[in-house]
Amino acid sequence: MAKAFAGRLKLAMGQAGIKQSELATKIGAPRSAVSQYLSGKNEPGAERLVAIAEAIGVSIGFLTGKEESPTAPVRKGWPEKITVEMAARCLRKSNQAVRVNIQNGRLPIGRALQGAGSKFTYVITPERLRDEVGEARFNEFFGLTCDTPEL
Repeated sequence: MAKAFAGRLKLAMGQAGIKQSELATKIGAPRSAVSQYLSGKNEPGAERLVAIAEAIGVSIGFLTGKEESPTAPVRKGWPEKITVEMAARCLRKSNQAVRVNIQNGRLPIGRALQGAGSKFTYVITPERLRDEVGEARFNEFFGLTCDTPEL
């Protein structure tokens, strides 16, 4: 799996025009760590994976091989990042309920990536949240109109 990750990382960095040293600086990692990711000798943990995806502007799914497209579709006016707190308010649930239900797969609005120990990083997909709460509530919560065009 490390080789597949390395290939996708190289492709994404090339498309973004980001060099090794620049990525290392953006994610707060040693250049040697980025070198190991690119050579396939090592893969980043959950938190660093999120940082890499954000720094390069690609989806985590692409880097991990779960999506073919390097970027997730984004709609004009939609939030770039949805936090657990935002999702909880939109769903009218507690933050803890959202975290637990994402972790155990009962709330299909995103993924929980396990980091060191018992710490998780949550990646919430706008389209999945919209599907879960309905378009009207999603649009109202984020201040969007129903006819918001894509890009």
